[in-house]
Amino acid sequence: MQMRRSVGFSEWIPWASRHLLSDGKGVYLFARCESLPPPERADPIHRNVIYVGQCGTRFKARWDLFDEGLNHPERVTQNPKHYPRASRYLELYQPGTEPLYVATLTVEELCDGFRNPGTLALLDVDVTRAGAGLPVQAFLNANGDLLAKYVERRLILLYGVRYGRRPVINRD
Repeated sequence: MQMRRSVGFSEWIPWASRHLLSDGKGVYLFARCESLPPPERADPIHRNVIYVGQCGTRFKARWDLFDEGLNHPERVTQNPKHYPRASRYLELYQPGTEPLYVATLTVEELCDGFRNPGTLALLDVDVTRAGAGLPVQAFLNANGDLLAKYVERRLILLYGVRYGRRPVINRD
């Protein structure tokens, strides 16, 4: 009997070490932790999560913009719509990223979880039994962004159900 690996978010990585994470596309989390988070896969609806996001390009591009805003608050002041996540972060917290952590779930892992029911608890849809007989792999390869958007919205909803509000940087 072959064991299936569990699909899930990476471990929490300090913001300054984010380059250690895969630079794919998918869903990502920001959390603020005054002490080190546990060395295990990130819990996407933990109380320390401050943002749930997704990107269809590369994590690095999205994070570089956020980091630029944090390092240059004057740019955020001049153009807050260009730095929406950094703008909100700076409204709520003192400048500095020491307590900031990030975790990722790549589109490839999401697709793997989608193709293999039961490997990713966040997915409650079994595509092996749904659809119009389309080849699942080909569909997911072309539509991984839909899956990332679905998971991002689902996590924000689950967080809201648990805490009665969205993560603080997910305003709208």
